Amino acid sequence: MPASVLVYLYVHCIHMPILFILVILYVFMYPEQEVPYKTSEEFSVRLDLKFVQRPSGNPNKVHMDETRAEYLKRTSPDPLPHLTLYLTVNETAANEARIRIMRDGKVIFNNRKFETGKEIKLDVGFTDDAKDRVSGYEHVVYFLSADKAEVSRIVITINESGDYFINGQKMGRV
Repeated sequence: MPASVLVYLYVHCIHMPILFILVILYVFMYPEQEVPYKTSEEFSVRLDLKFVQRPSGNPNKVHMDETRAEYLKRTSPDPLPHLTLYLTVNETAANEARIRIMRDGKVIFNNRKFETGKEIKLDVGFTDDAKDRVSGYEHVVYFLSADKAEVSRIVITINESGDYFINGQKMGRV
């Protein structure tokens, strides 16, 4: 909501503070609408699943809150499934110039140029960690305009049962 509208409401609603408070609450409770999903025809996602041995941690560090199952998983010498996603953007809109990639709510690439047809590597990590919501369970790729406004997005998530979703549609299980 523009500032001029808020000033107008404040001036004309000075004798009705409840209405003014409700308008302010509405502005903060209902922010701008979400960025739309990029259509599935405009991109493709390839999964690369390999079995890799988990790197050994610090043997001198004691994890007091760890269960026996977590300890065995952390110290196991067996190879575990490790997932990497490769995103290829096949088509772009005229106003899509850059990308921002977020992993688990944290920015990993901010405001980078991209090329149509070139693969973008998204490292999920060990599938057990993604299922347990430790790391790699959500990747969001925002397509930005030249003035850095979000135009469209691709959301890739992995839930607790191992199902993976692209833009809210179930695509399979890892």
